[in-house]
Amino acid sequence: MIIAEIADMIKFKLDRQFDKNEIRLITLSLLKHFWKIPEIDFYTCKQKNLDERFDANFLKSLDLLQRHAPLQYVLGTAEFYGLNFEVDGNVLIPRPETEELVDWIIADSKDAPAIIDIGTGSGCIAIALAKNIKDAKVYAIDISGKAIKNAENNAENNNVRITFSCRDILSGDDFTHVKFDCIVSNPPYVCESEKPEMKRNVIDFEPHSALFVPDSDALKFYGAIADFAISHLADGGKIYVEINENLAEETQSLFKQKGFKYTELRKDLNGKNRMLKIKMQ
Repeated sequence: MIIAEIADMIKFKLDRQFDKNEIRLITLSLLKHFWKIPEIDFYTCKQKNLDERFDANFLKSLDLLQRHAPLQYVLGTAEFYGLNFEVDGNVLIPRPETEELVDWIIADSKDAPAIIDIGTGSGCIAIALAKNIKDAKVYAIDISGKAIKNAENNAENNNVRITFSCRDILSGDDFTHVKFDCIVSNPPYVCESEKPEMKRNVIDFEPHSALFVPDSDALKFYGAIADFAISHLADGGKIYVEINENLAEETQSLFKQKGFKYTELRKDLNGKNRMLKIKMQ
């Protein structure tokens, strides 16, 4: 088969699920993943013959995409902050907005900070920070043992050393006597009532425990993070969290009620209130 025939097959299979630009990006990703075809060949060598051996996993991928599976889960990989991460249904797919949170932390950091990532999932935040902050001592926790295993693999693949442990931030158990210069978290913050607004590829495939919180206790993870920080934040240390844009004021108020006097809110690349930095003074 030639590249043009593969592209036509993908378009025929996915035309109902995706728009023209999405299909183009998916086609480029599938050609690269299954046939190692560079992007330029898609535009300049559409008559190029591919390996005659037809990969059954390619057809399986098209079937999954037709059922609205995220491309990252289909391929088993996602890019975040210029790094590659293994991802599956046990961890959230890293988002571009979270790269902005990482940017903020890196810009604020000094050499050799002690950092903890709460609810690490794939490890994308912890690993990106370990890669980009000199001599950082990075810890990461998650309630899911499967997520921790995924994050450990990603740390090894990206050649960074991180101390991982399977822990529940809501349990209130003491983590360690270490004081952290930076506490970071992208915790579950989507209210159950917001589910109808979300796309099928998220609702049907990404882990709900990493996404949703009950409307009646929407800020429970931020309360636990604040309590943890009271005991474990070093003098002059900072907390960075990703937040629900609809609960920005409430999240700031929660930290202030816990005794943190400084909060700074930032918008993400889409203009939404998405990131919060907190300090004791």
